[in-house]
Amino acid sequence: MILGIETSCDETAVALLERDGSVRINLIASQIERHQPFGGVVPEIASREHLQHLFPLVTRAVGDAGATLIDVESIAVTSGPGLIGALLVGVAGAQGLAYGLGIPLIPINHLEGHIFSPYLQREGAAIPRPERFLSLVISGGHSSIYDVRGRSVTMLNRTRDDAIGETFDKVAKFVGLPYPGGPQIEKHAREGHADPKRFPFPMPQFKDESIDFSYSGIKAGAIRIAREHHIHINGDGKALADFCATFQDALIAQLFDRLDVVWSRVRQASPPITEIAIAGGVAANGTLRDRIVEWGRTHEVIVRLPEKRYCTDNAAMIAFAGLQKGEAIDPRRVAARSRIR
Repeated sequence: MILGIETSCDETAVALLERDGSVRINLIASQIERHQPFGGVVPEIASREHLQHLFPLVTRAVGDAGATLIDVESIAVTSGPGLIGALLVGVAGAQGLAYGLGIPLIPINHLEGHIFSPYLQREGAAIPRPERFLSLVISGGHSSIYDVRGRSVTMLNRTRDDAIGETFDKVAKFVGLPYPGGPQIEKHAREGHADPKRFPFPMPQFKDESIDFSYSGIKAGAIRIAREHHIHINGDGKALADFCATFQDALIAQLFDRLDVVWSRVRQASPPITEIAIAGGVAANGTLRDRIVEWGRTHEVIVRLPEKRYCTDNAAMIAFAGLQKGEAIDPRRVAARSRIR
């Protein structure tokens, strides 16, 4: 078995996977209640929570799997990017375990965990990956499209400012919705007969014709509209629903605008790209999932969606990435890095 450890942000997560990629145990100690009063993640609180929960979670995972630590053959740990204090807890814990057990330690880029997560299943072996696929990673800290060939990952675009999940959270906080904001925005957008065209948003474009994402303008526009129309959780429910539906549509529309351009550039690539995989916390959004499946039908490309339990940060995806890489190094050389270029 391979043990996965994830502590990059506000979820302490531990998982055990078999060598075929089947998940034995996937546990998460959520910190949402601890961060909700602040409307976002407080790094110092996150680090203390990881210290409190990591090793009890490892003990529980091994016990629930009916195994012992002796059965663990290797450890995969998130080494970055993320909150440096949070990462240090996971990396130091993994180093200690690897030393004590005399087993390999595999440092994992958190983004690679998300990239491969759509091929991970709760029951049964992993889904076979194609030789080449596109990956759209959308979360609280990331909005990028990648060209994935084997173990090679090439970034095709990125966000120049706010990530899509961050934008959901900040606008939700402004109108009084609880953290995390994405699920709350989606919930209110689905209520009643929300009008997704009531508050129009422009499509961000760059003068240099870049295909990068940019969400700061939509965020600023949403806050301006909410202020001008007095949109708040304690105000007019219909206005809030219309606002959430319009705002959500604007965020998703930019995803597809950039994806269309990227697809037009790579669809004739060799080897051919036959699949697009969507990952990250925002990949759990039901409206987005429905639209990307329809996009796949229109463009005759297979769409891989992760199980919703694997959209947010989790250790199963980190252990799975460890199986894909298999590149263990001396535990003393593993370092936590808040940014990985």
